[in-house]
Formats: sequence, C-alpha cells, structure tokens
Amino acid sequence: MERRVEEVHEISENMILADSLEKIYEGILSVVRKSFGAESCAIYAVKDDSPEVVSRYGDDIEFSGEVLRTKRSVYGESEASAPVVVEGAVRGIISLKLSDVISANDRNRLEIISGMASIALKNFEHKEERGRSERRYRSVIENAAEGIYLSTVEGEIVEANQSLVNFFGYESREELEEAGIFKTYRDPYDREKFIKIILEEGEVRNYEIEYLRKDGEVVVGNEFAVLVEGGRFIEGIIHDITELRKAQKKAKFYDSLLRHDMWNKSQVVMGYLELLSDTGLSVEQKNLLERSKLAIRGNMELMVGMKKLHLLEKNQEKEEIDVDEMIGEITNQLLYEAERRGISIYFIPSNIKLESMPLVKEVFYNIILNAIIHSECRNITIRAGEGDGFCRITVEDDGIGIDPEIKKEIFNGMVKGSRGNGMGLYLSARIVELDGGRIEVGNRRDGRGTAFDVYLPMENNFKR
Repeated sequence: MERRVEEVHEISENMILADSLEKIYEGILSVVRKSFGAESCAIYAVKDDSPEVVSRYGDDIEFSGEVLRTKRSVYGESEASAPVVVEGAVRGIISLKLSDVISANDRNRLEIISGMASIALKNFEHKEERGRSERRYRSVIENAAEGIYLSTVEGEIVEANQSLVNFFGYESREELEEAGIFKTYRDPYDREKFIKIILEEGEVRNYEIEYLRKDGEVVVGNEFAVLVEGGRFIEGIIHDITELRKAQKKAKFYDSLLRHDMWNKSQVVMGYLELLSDTGLSVEQKNLLERSKLAIRGNMELMVGMKKLHLLEKNQEKEEIDVDEMIGEITNQLLYEAERRGISIYFIPSNIKLESMPLVKEVFYNIILNAIIHSECRNITIRAGEGDGFCRITVEDDGIGIDPEIKKEIFNGMVKGSRGNGMGLYLSARIVELDGGRIEVGNRRDGRGTAFDVYLPMENNFKR
C-alpha cells in the first residue's frame, strides 16, 4: 500500500510538470490504474463543457453525460465518471469500472485525482501562455527599429537585439558582447556621466550620446535607460538620430547663410533709399519711399529676431539681474524715441534682484518700444513687485489699447492686422517661458490703454 502511494505521488508530480497535453492525460490514466487497480478506465479530453470528444486515452468505455451538466462526479455501483474542471469549464472526463463496489475511500481518491488533473491542465495552459507571451515579446524586441540592450552597470552586455548590433556596425551579437560597452563610446567620459546620472536618478531620458561604430564612424543616439534588478543591470533603448542631427546642422548652416545674405542686401537697399530721399522728391514720392524703408526695416527686425531665437535655444544659462538697473538701462536707451513722441516714462524702483537668462532684457525692451511706437500714449509706467513665488513686472501705457482679436494671438508671431511683424512679442513670450515664467496682456485697471504683466520665478531670489 505504501509503495502504491509513492508510485502515485511520483506519477502525479510528473503529470503536473508535463510539457504536453498527451503526457498529462497519459499521466492521469496511469494514476487511476495504479490507485484503483481498475478493471477498465479511460480519460476523455473534451471541448469546454461539450460532449464532443477531442481524444481518448485508455479503454473504450462510456461516461455519464450528467457529469457535463453538473460538473460533478457521477457514481454507479461499480463505475464512476469524474470531471476535470479548469477555470469553470469541463476539459476532461475520467471514467472507470471496478470489479467491486465503489467505496467512500474510492470516491475520495477519485476526487483527489480529478483535482490533481485540473491543476496539471491549468498549469500547462499557463506555461503555454507564458511561452506565447515570451515569443511575442522576443519578436517585438528583435523586430524593433531601436537598439535594445541589457547590460551590467560595469559595462558587460548581457543581451542585445539585431538593431543595436547594426547600429554599432558589428557582425553579430557575440562580437558586440565581446567588444563591450566601453568601446562604443566616442568619449569615455560620457560613460562616466551616464552612469553617474542613472545611479543617482534610476533612469535617463532623451539622453544624447555620440557613439563610435566598429569602423570608427561617429553616430548619435538618443537613449532611454533604467536601472533594474536592484541596480545590478541597465535596460536601455537607443534611437539612432545621426541623420536627424546631420540634417539639422545643414539646415542651420543654410539658415545662417540666408539670413546673413539677406541682411547685407537689405542694408544695401536701405542705403540706396536713404540716398534717394535727398533727391528732391514730391510729397507722394516721399510717402512711398518711407513705406519702402518701413518694409525693409521690418524684414531686418525679423532677421534679428530669428537670430535671437537661435541664441535662445542654444544658451539658456542664467545670471544675476538687478531689476531696477535693467529697467533703468532700457529706458535710457529708449528715452530719445519717447521724448521725440512726447511720451513720459515713469519707473517705480523695486529693490529686487533675480536670477534669469540675460535675454530677459529683450522682453522689456520689446514691450516698452512697442508702447512708444504703436500705442499713441502720453505716459508709460513700469513697476515691479513680489507675490506667489514670482516677481511681477508691469508695463502700462495710457494709449489706444490693443484690438481684442489681435490680443488673443499677440504672442504667436506674425499676427494679422498688427502694425509690426509680431516677432518681438513672440520672442518675448519664448524667453519668459524658457525662464520658467509667463507673460499676460490686458487693459489697465482704469480700462484705458494696455498693461503687460511679466511673471518671473523668485526661487533664486537675490533681494537685498
């Protein structure tokens, strides 16, 4: 009896670990035979809760249809049918005939065996699903356009897909793994910086690195990587942006060349127009000449604005700025233009210092200049104050105000219906945004004129 129990236990264990349905069903049949010494027995594989038999193992004996309807074992005097239920559906039926009457112990054993069979089938289905998931995952990895890898923090490449092998110009994964990660960096110091960031933050995002292919060609990758398994490994994805960076470099060159050429030619045209203005023109001809000069100036301002935008994208470093000194310097520069138009400029000192980008001075130069040229005002007032973590610098005029339709798009550039090209205020909005602040435009509190509010962050406050 003890030997039979050991045999049944061994067969049951093999059945649960089986790697095919055939082995599971044969294992069930073997367990039944050894456990009961049955005169005849069979195991039927059926479709979910259906009498349709997929396959039969063992003797050709009938099973009770009631076992499908009730999903419970059905017993006769010396025969029995037990369901194998997986996730609520009958997947198999165990049938057996004994020479003796089926006892209570026999029923208990049959229930245990059918339960073991259910576990074995469920376990097999989970293994199959895991296998399918792993195959799908592996297929996605292998067919990805991006280079995907798993490496140790020390630099050993554990896994790499074909796209990564191609990116670095190696013949095979094995060759890349043998070369190691350090040979792929153009500057070894970049690896040190990369590891420092990922160890401190647990990940890197949109991290651009210049890599070195096997043939010595420099390529550029945009990398996303995370620490995994307690910081022992790095999982990374590298997107090849080499061609993109080449195209951007070429576009910047042509853009710079074009702006330089247009600037020089505009200056030449402006010189000829100035000479033409001294040749005794009629009033109508002078008006046309002034319009031409205005158009040329507009184009030149646009080119200056484009150059400043390039500088803005390139350099976003901050420096200490004294608000009072900055506004004083700007108003001194524009004082002649304001007085020529009969405009008074008032500034209320704030005693505030900030850490901002140097180009933030352009914001207030543009706003004050626009008020002088376009607002038809008599007075411009500038004040600064603190609140809610920001320094608010307000520039108000008592002029004609701004059309509500223009006001909606005033910071978008090239505003239709405006008297300028819109580049100045567009540039101002970009500078303030990159500095972590915001810029708003509305009416003065008394409803007349225009008020620009520029909010700059105060977290690095150098207030005296």
